Amino acid sequence: MKPVPGAALGLGPPAAPPPPHYTRHATDDRDEAERIVGDLYLPNRLDLSVGSAHLSMNVVGMRVGALTVGRLTYGRRVRLRTADAENFHVNVPLRGRVVSKSGAGESVTTGPGDGLVFSPGAPADMAWSPGAEQLCLMVPRACLEAELEQLLGRSLRGRLTFDFVADLQSPLGRRLRTVLDLLVDELEHPTDLGRSTVLGRHVEGLVLDGLLLGQPGNQIDAVDHGGQVRLTPVIKQAVELLEERPSEPWTTVRLATEVHLGVRALQDGFRRDLATTPMAYLRRVRLHRARAALLAADRQVATVCGIATSLGLLHMGRFAAAYRDAFGEAPSDTLSRLS
Repeated sequence: MKPVPGAALGLGPPAAPPPPHYTRHATDDRDEAERIVGDLYLPNRLDLSVGSAHLSMNVVGMRVGALTVGRLTYGRRVRLRTADAENFHVNVPLRGRVVSKSGAGESVTTGPGDGLVFSPGAPADMAWSPGAEQLCLMVPRACLEAELEQLLGRSLRGRLTFDFVADLQSPLGRRLRTVLDLLVDELEHPTDLGRSTVLGRHVEGLVLDGLLLGQPGNQIDAVDHGGQVRLTPVIKQAVELLEERPSEPWTTVRLATEVHLGVRALQDGFRRDLATTPMAYLRRVRLHRARAALLAADRQVATVCGIATSLGLLHMGRFAAAYRDAFGEAPSDTLSRLS
């Protein structure tokens, strides 16, 4: 991943205030720097004992769907240690070099174009070079595991973990890199992405699928090699349509027409590849997208009905019953949960 020209985090304040859905902080105080990163991501401790340069921490962050995205630099050599992660974290240097370790694993040195995926359950230890700046992406574990369950068509057997090093140069890795590049550019040149529920949900889905399809992990072999999820090209196209446009009024006939198949052939393909029907798959997509939206929503302004209807879930009674069956709680309980 190449740095975006004119990265302004260390070059003074922006020409105009950032949009309200963005956060921007700068500090030379260690305690405040720890608090800022703790509020955005997770508890952490800064070690400034190496070197005598002044701390010049700058971060700009935003929420995209259920994701937390930020560009972070400390302006000097620092060592950052975090608490055990509850969620997945993806770090990609934009400038400088960072030596990182997850839990008891080996240290890995990364620079621009490299990426690391920190899995939940282990602390991180990172040594930042003086000019290092990173894209730091936090992905809720619940959202990613729910997306994988949707892809597999079954519940997970244990917690999902990924390999530490991300290959952003592989064919599948480049898909993830493309959406990460988009996020880098969005942080530098804000648009409506951060405030648009529809756009945010779409980008969130691209990140989730990019990780699940492009990053090796302990349960990813099932995606690549399991009989139920080795999709024929036309069924893969149908699945992509449902996942990219779940709010549309799909029917089996319309979906079959879109992918140039007969209705019976489409139904047979879904049963063969995914052990389900097209409309049952769509209902699962909508339920999981609804959960992600409820988890990410501002409960002061969002409503369960508004989120459900935006995804094409028009019968509130059926939606609530299916949601409780899938996730063990009512949609209103998810929406009212504290962040």
